[in-house]
Amino acid sequence: MEERTSQMDILKTIEQEMDADIHPVLKKILDNIKPIGLALAFIVASVAVYTGFTSYQNSQRARAVSELGGIMIMTDTTSRTAKLEAFAQSGSPDLRAAAQLELAKVYMDAKEFDKAAATWRSLAQASGLKTMARLGEAKALMMKGEHAKAVELLTKLKSEAGQELNPGISSALAFAAEKAGQEELAIAEYTALKAAAKGDDPFLDYKIDLLRSKIRG
Repeated sequence: MEERTSQMDILKTIEQEMDADIHPVLKKILDNIKPIGLALAFIVASVAVYTGFTSYQNSQRARAVSELGGIMIMTDTTSRTAKLEAFAQSGSPDLRAAAQLELAKVYMDAKEFDKAAATWRSLAQASGLKTMARLGEAKALMMKGEHAKAVELLTKLKSEAGQELNPGISSALAFAAEKAGQEELAIAEYTALKAAAKGDDPFLDYKIDLLRSKIRG
């Protein structure tokens, strides 16, 4: 019983780590700007770091940064969501990705996975955010039970992404493939994770053996 509990704890840890990997940039922003007591100047600075601004000489951009910072600390979820949706559509182009990141998180938290998947899909068009956004979309698909679609998306992503990103993608793909009943693919991805770990891993060994036993019937 203790062994099973330990294995479930490891699975939970992997899933939690996958969630964190999906949203690293946004998490950093939110960790810095969510507390209500923070000064607006610090909120503006945090958003500015994300968007790559180095000065506020352009007053129009400065106002846009301030506007988004104000939206992101609103406590009324309905109003915040509506304003984020509007900003993501018509706000400053330089800041729309930041609004979409927050919006995707709002939808995920609200279990509105169709909207979350669509937002992640749109966000994948932003420069430098494709891998994170595709992982986010895959997570949304898995959360609404569309594991086969997640497998298709992640398989394509793995073929396009750099090798250094493969372990993160493999962890999501293995999970999705297992849930989709694609045992051979799941075994291949768990095996790849084991190779990347460069050593024996009791949890991965357990998953591989379990899937092989399913194939044998």
